Amino acid sequence: MEDKQVMEYRTSSKELHLIGCGYEKCTSEHSYGPTVRRYYTLHFILSGQGHFYIHNKHYIIHENQYFLVPPDVLSFYKADMETPWSYVWICFNGDLVPIMLEHCHTNETSPIQNFPYVNDVRDIIFQMMKYPELTPANECYIQSGLYAVFAKMQEAAKSSYNDIESNDNIYITQAMDYILSNSTPDITVMDVANYLHISRSYLFALFKKHLNTSPQRFLTMSRITNARELLSRTDIPVAIIANSCGYQNPFAFSRAFKKEMGMTPTEYRQEYRKIEEIIHY
Repeated sequence: MEDKQVMEYRTSSKELHLIGCGYEKCTSEHSYGPTVRRYYTLHFILSGQGHFYIHNKHYIIHENQYFLVPPDVLSFYKADMETPWSYVWICFNGDLVPIMLEHCHTNETSPIQNFPYVNDVRDIIFQMMKYPELTPANECYIQSGLYAVFAKMQEAAKSSYNDIESNDNIYITQAMDYILSNSTPDITVMDVANYLHISRSYLFALFKKHLNTSPQRFLTMSRITNARELLSRTDIPVAIIANSCGYQNPFAFSRAFKKEMGMTPTEYRQEYRKIEEIIHY
């Protein structure tokens, strides 16, 4: 087997789509980053161990574990000098990813999980890499593999829900889809509740129970995420970005952005550009 295999292939599903996957048997000198990605990445450790740094925390990760690299977060990882790891990895994105990861008890603050099915996931990813050509049939095979990976993760997490929670999940999914795909940037929590034909208080309870956040904060973070994308990838003036993200007042936008990110929009743009320069130096 080759020491490294990579397939870059973006599938078209809005809910969950593949961006790339692969396998690597790392040397003791191998490292990646520090970098910021625009998508989610999971690494499943087949053997050995390595080191993962995120949010000023250091994790030592070993065989039969996986770790999550979330989007828009600075991270760094490297192989152990004495027992370098080998792993399979998968990059993905989509509207359903946050709630699917929540079912696996995996998120930005809990990025490491024990996982007894690494060899099963290895086989799934190797099977996915047998379909590198862009055809409708191959896309279906790859998408089924992507869902199979999440099925194994949810199986390991022993995730389940009763009938009520199943209905709740439908509401949450529809609410997230409405917020993330709505072309009107200044939608309100009441707009979301009316769209689902449920009360505002019930919507609040659903978000707190299943996402551990409020609908208003989810709306705010959706706007801030859009703003971060525009600030980091374009030179559009801050005032126009504020308006496009639902803020009529640029000063209100700046206050909201600084509250969430700890810096102003202008400072964020400057900081992101510095990181980009370091990465590509």
